Amino acid sequence: MDNEHKKIKQVMQMSKVSMPFDDFEQRIMGQIADLENAKSKALSDRKYAIIFFLLGSICGILLNNYWMNRLEAMEMMATYRNYIMILSQIVFVVLICSFCHQLWKLIKIQRDKSYQ
Repeated sequence: MDNEHKKIKQVMQMSKVSMPFDDFEQRIMGQIADLENAKSKALSDRKYAIIFFLLGSICGILLNNYWMNRLEAMEMMATYRNYIMILSQIVFVVLICSFCHQLWKLIKIQRDKSYQ
């Protein structure tokens, strides 16, 4: 009986789990807290991205409209004026599409992370 007791004691000591470091649990909990803070910050960053996208779009439309009115008031050949107008509108559309794409990727990344 005594021999069996020693064997059981040895087996139980082998199953004992030791922490790799003294502050291991505190570091893991700190990392979890940092991750949660990063998630909440990303949500506020997403809100700011949407707000500034809308503000930038509105300002871009107003600036483009102002530029078009200034071009119409200038005295130059109609063909040059039309080329400049079309070019500035194409640049504006490309910028808006690019910013929409970036915003869409940000929202998609946030949505994918929230599902995991």
